[in-house]
Amino acid sequence: MSWASVYRLVLRLLPATLRHKHGAAMEALFARELAQAHTVGWLQRARVGVASVWDVVRRAAYERLRVSRDVANDPRDSCVPLPTSRQLLRRHGASFTISFTALTVLLVAVFVRRNLPTLSAAGATEGSLAEAVLLAVPFTAALTIPMSVFVAVLWEFTRLGAGGALAMARQTRDGMRRLVLPVLAATLGVAVLSFVVTAEIVPRANERLVTVLARHATAPSDRTMTLAQLRAAVRAVRPATDRAALARAARYQVEIQKKFALPAACVVLALVAMAMAFSIPRGGAVLVAGASLVVFSAYYVLIMTGESLANQLVVSPTVAMWGANALLLGVALFVVSRRRGSLA
Repeated sequence: MSWASVYRLVLRLLPATLRHKHGAAMEALFARELAQAHTVGWLQRARVGVASVWDVVRRAAYERLRVSRDVANDPRDSCVPLPTSRQLLRRHGASFTISFTALTVLLVAVFVRRNLPTLSAAGATEGSLAEAVLLAVPFTAALTIPMSVFVAVLWEFTRLGAGGALAMARQTRDGMRRLVLPVLAATLGVAVLSFVVTAEIVPRANERLVTVLARHATAPSDRTMTLAQLRAAVRAVRPATDRAALARAARYQVEIQKKFALPAACVVLALVAMAMAFSIPRGGAVLVAGASLVVFSAYYVLIMTGESLANQLVVSPTVAMWGANALLLGVALFVVSRRRGSLA
């Protein structure tokens, strides 16, 4: 896919009125900047492409935030009707797309900054560098999909709270169910997609990425095996009793559990986001930014700590990989129960 196609796709994140008014001019300006960068080299062209895409993502987030603030401050919206399932899913889909694009571009940029200078110094070709960047997308997406679900659900439910829809839903028969169930159903669909990415696409991309980074073929590892390969590796190691073999089997089992735990985190993080939005319905952008930082940091630390303990045979791989999900789910249920108690 060319940079022009990517830019045209990302422009769809902008509100329709802004896109129709300035989209053509923005595309033309981007095309001129790409042409100028092409005379310098492919690396400058990539930098212009990433910077321009990121600018559009930030602008889209700002414009949607501004619109939501206007809606929240409009007194005429103090008694708005509940959105239909279609409207609700469209809003969540847009927020998910924005957050997923922003987080993925950010993390891939971190990967590029860390690895491409070393590859360039080692004499890698332009094709190998571009391939390494593309191969970094799958394992990055495995992390950013659950993160984006959390951001989208928290953002949209706080918007509903600011607009009075959550309060109205509590007063309407089956109102909360009408808001929650479509989002949970869509989240389950995203979780299935995340499982396919994590279990099948990521190992194959990782295998090729390791080869590109090492510049030669390498032995298979737990990060480059599909689910079937990992299970076969566990069966092959299981008869052994020495600690080294047990530790190797634990690494395989950790990776197996991770391929299920990360997709399940989509649903868990959606429930956590709903609980936060119900407790602080007018939290707005401050709540979304602060909660995202805290939740993502906590989840990452729990996952990394659990993986380390499992590799050292301190805890079982199941506990290591599912502990973070269980803890966050417990927090969400506790918050919801406290909210019910305060409303009783």
